[in-house]
Amino acid sequence: MTSPLTSGPTSWRGDPATTSLAARYAAAGLLTVAAILFLGGSHDALASALHDARTQTAALDLDLARVDGEIDALSATLANEVTDAVESARAATLSAEEALAGAAEDVTDATDEARTALALSDAQVALEAAAAQVRHVRGQVGSGAVGESLTELLAHLDALRLGEG
Repeated sequence: MTSPLTSGPTSWRGDPATTSLAARYAAAGLLTVAAILFLGGSHDALASALHDARTQTAALDLDLARVDGEIDALSATLANEVTDAVESARAATLSAEEALAGAAEDVTDATDEARTALALSDAQVALEAAAAQVRHVRGQVGSGAVGESLTELLAHLDALRLGEG
């Protein structure tokens, strides 16, 4: 989701204008929470964004448990790849849950703001990587229960990282 054109040093870009942190945060769903926090959004808007993101993480937890129960139907090699992808998604979900918990706390100074921004950004990167890995194994699995569960897992990962849903 990031690009050297927007995330790299200004020397890499043709346009030397800096990209504000707020503009980057507004680009993705999980980071909607950060945008609301740092752009001074209302308490209701923050509560709504946190609720939406937490709903997606809860759905991810269910998807992960469902895939765990279906992996035995796959060949050993494919099962290992799916297990790796599921563990990546599990770690990304945990990272998102922890970042959201931190965002729900009061941000009282610049240090808190930076810590929260970093946690949300790290969670976004983890979600991006997990989604790519799940998408890869989803293409290898084909149809069936595991394929359907991976499709649902991917939809919820995308909903959390892109703000769809």
